[in-house]
Amino acid sequence: MRKPNRRPLTVLLAAAALVGVAATPAAAVRGGTDTTTAANPFVVALETAGGEQWCTGALIAPTKVLTAGHCVAEADDPTSLRVIAGRTDLTGSAGQVRRVKGFEIDPRYATGLHHDSAVVTLDRPLNRRTVRVATTRDEKLYRYGRTATVYGFGRTGDGGPGTHLKKAVLTLSPLSGCDPYVLPGETPQLKVCGRPGPGTTDSICKGDSGGPLVVDGVVIGIVSTGNKYCDDQYPVSVFTRATDVPPEILS
Repeated sequence: MRKPNRRPLTVLLAAAALVGVAATPAAAVRGGTDTTTAANPFVVALETAGGEQWCTGALIAPTKVLTAGHCVAEADDPTSLRVIAGRTDLTGSAGQVRRVKGFEIDPRYATGLHHDSAVVTLDRPLNRRTVRVATTRDEKLYRYGRTATVYGFGRTGDGGPGTHLKKAVLTLSPLSGCDPYVLPGETPQLKVCGRPGPGTTDSICKGDSGGPLVVDGVVIGIVSTGNKYCDDQYPVSVFTRATDVPPEILS
């Protein structure tokens, strides 16, 4: 039985490179269904300067993208990342590309997964529909048993990277439902657990970091960790709770 690895999703990519295995592009929703950036214009891809898909993010203002803290902290140079909007298939050339002008990581973030959020500032505005981030007034959106949709690009299994934007519908559950990817000290005020719906094994997959978890058109979570092995053993998804993101980095 594989032992769960609780490190951020991008850490495994770096580890692969250290042992001489080519690092795969950051990855995406396992299972689920195909969707488009036309239907979800706020979903963006973060790529390295070399064109590898690194993370996913949500456009929360014309020049602001919400993503995971480790997506920024683990980048060799965060300002070398490119943000791509309006490109459903990353092998194509559609959409708009922006450079990262600056970034802010949650100041409480350290190595690990607590307070795993960041906002990058773009060099030019994107002419795309933005999405609202949940506040303390949106507590009803977190009710256990509700369904929420996660979005991402990349790997959908163990066969290699994918390229198409996908989505999956998950059921919000108590944190205990996301063992073994819940760390000591994590609470529902910090994290959100998403489990696959009945009869499915849908989940996030290795490298889907930073992708938005959405309920009623509002971002309630940010992909942090979960099913890195892209298999059926631990098909759970753990998100940074959007209300844990400091308001000062959102503005």
